[in-house]
Amino acid sequence: MKDWQKGIELDELLKLEKTWEGYNERCFSPFTEMKKHKIAAALDAERYTYGHEFAIESRILKAKSKIKMFGSAEIPIAIAQGGDRYVDRIAYNQPEPVVNRLRVYPEDTFLFINEEHDIDKFVANWSGYEKIGTKYSTFSDIIGIYYKGNRKFIPIPETENINAKKSSLNFDHTIINQLVIELMGLGLQYTDHNSNYNKSLNREKSWKVLSLYGYEEDSTYIDKMAKGKEIRPIVKTDLFDKVPLVQYFLDKLPGKFDRVRFMSLEPGGGELFRHTDQTDPSWGTVDGKMMRFHIPLQTNDKVVFNSWNNEGKQDTFSMNKGECWFLDTRRPHTAVNNGDDIRIHLVVDVFANDKIRRLVT
Repeated sequence: MKDWQKGIELDELLKLEKTWEGYNERCFSPFTEMKKHKIAAALDAERYTYGHEFAIESRILKAKSKIKMFGSAEIPIAIAQGGDRYVDRIAYNQPEPVVNRLRVYPEDTFLFINEEHDIDKFVANWSGYEKIGTKYSTFSDIIGIYYKGNRKFIPIPETENINAKKSSLNFDHTIINQLVIELMGLGLQYTDHNSNYNKSLNREKSWKVLSLYGYEEDSTYIDKMAKGKEIRPIVKTDLFDKVPLVQYFLDKLPGKFDRVRFMSLEPGGGELFRHTDQTDPSWGTVDGKMMRFHIPLQTNDKVVFNSWNNEGKQDTFSMNKGECWFLDTRRPHTAVNNGDDIRIHLVVDVFANDKIRRLVT
């Protein structure tokens, strides 16, 4: 008997864990999974209810708590109060037993489910809960937030609900072609983006970057923080003046810029695996936050993006040459280049303001 078992036999915990097999398979984050250690802790804390073919982990809040779409979001979806109930996880083999339990909670109750799992949504609705928002984990889990009670919540801004959208801007193909010729003529070596979701091809990373505005004058330095961990103002890099046509594109985007970069994706299967970008609290669409725009300079019809929306559905699309797309990278997204030509985008981070928001609303 280990301390973590809380006096519960291992065979019993493993038996209870089987109820969570389907739930665990759908989790992207290992911290979201419900394994024997968590089951033992929940039972010990009296947060665990189970019966024939169902299990629920829930708790009564001791103090108010903000429920946010993203960890760094400033505007909450809701503020739960002390005495409210959180249903953190549900598992079941048949919906009816868990529905019967969810219906009888007397407290104002917030139910958190896997928004990509249609049966979870069916269970929430059948139990009398209303969807009030969506929460995204850093591991790219999409969590639907459902509520049963009498309170009303203020909707979050419209732009915070956009996962990806083509803006109203379009760019001249002649100028794009001239910029690509300028860039290719420099014969520059792009920097590998050092991330675990960047697929390797022939022992090299397939997603690569060059900086035009960044934290160092060196265009091959692409990290968010400047060398030495000191946060410095954004500066033009040594590449910017070598490709003056970039200014044509920047002039069309109203607002103050942060980083501006060329991003390439190698042909023949270059890929960014499913991920979210939430470690930087700067992202968002409200004033003071940053919005990211992609301008395809060179692409092909086999470059495909996927982005997941608030309903847990996957939107698949291509960004065509001359278009300008807003992409909220805080949500799960992927990109793949199955074509024969390299993909090059001009990627511009702009501080949000009314004019820039109007490009996508």
